[in-house]
Amino acid sequence: MTKLPPLNALRIFEAVARLQSFTKAADTLYLTQSAVSHQVRNLEEHFGFPLLVRSQRGITLTPEGATLQHGLHEAIQKISETCEQLNQRQHSIRIKSPPSIAVRWLVPQLQNFKEQFPDLDISVSTVWEEKPAFDWGLFDMAIQYGDGNWPGVSVQLLHQEVLTPVAAPSLLGGALTLSEDALAQYPLIHTSRDRHDWQLWLAAPWPKGQKELLFDADVMGIEAARHGLGIALVDPLIVQDALRDGSLVTPCPRSVRSGKGYYLVLPPHDRHLRRVQPLVQWLQQAI
Repeated sequence: MTKLPPLNALRIFEAVARLQSFTKAADTLYLTQSAVSHQVRNLEEHFGFPLLVRSQRGITLTPEGATLQHGLHEAIQKISETCEQLNQRQHSIRIKSPPSIAVRWLVPQLQNFKEQFPDLDISVSTVWEEKPAFDWGLFDMAIQYGDGNWPGVSVQLLHQEVLTPVAAPSLLGGALTLSEDALAQYPLIHTSRDRHDWQLWLAAPWPKGQKELLFDADVMGIEAARHGLGIALVDPLIVQDALRDGSLVTPCPRSVRSGKGYYLVLPPHDRHLRRVQPLVQWLQQAI
């Protein structure tokens, strides 16, 4: 690997080349003109060739000096942009979340958070992962669905999942409640391909001839239920708005715990803990 020249000398040369003046560079860097000249000479000795030509009219960059100045300008610009991104991150928090909890619960609640913390910016990325991957270079925290058994990270339970049948009133023909036996009259909506949720709720073999609709995401199953396509089995947490406005109702009172939940996952180190702590506390209280 090529030995780098002193970074301070590179910084001083870049100022001289950009300002086309030893005097202006010295004033900008709060140095004496002799100190600036000394650093440029050291840099030329390091490379073994002149970087600029001095004359009474000022200075002129040699071809090598122009090449170095161009590279230094791009490097300093990149460093400046990186530092700006880091400064902005002190006032922003990046969250990764499954689509269901993000779309159906988190985003509608964020206005309340912004009212309390107007200087903090929030960005939310939705990802569905059966086997979660925690890349702390891409986000600062995650809301993760599962059993909470993820080694090497900090895990806090936000909400234990409870499964309850929901349906559009139009599907039920005005009935407010249904017996469990009456469910067989309606299509049952699965929000996962393994069909595990309904089998857990029924606690019995799958009814012979039962009509069903299969989706691979909660948000799709919920919309299907809202449009009267069948009865979905979901956590009331993610259909709060639909239950409030009456577009969905709970025709069967029985609920079951799935054994899974929504967890707040933080990196194992505490480097950003102070920055994200307001959002952590708000999430714990809001949910």
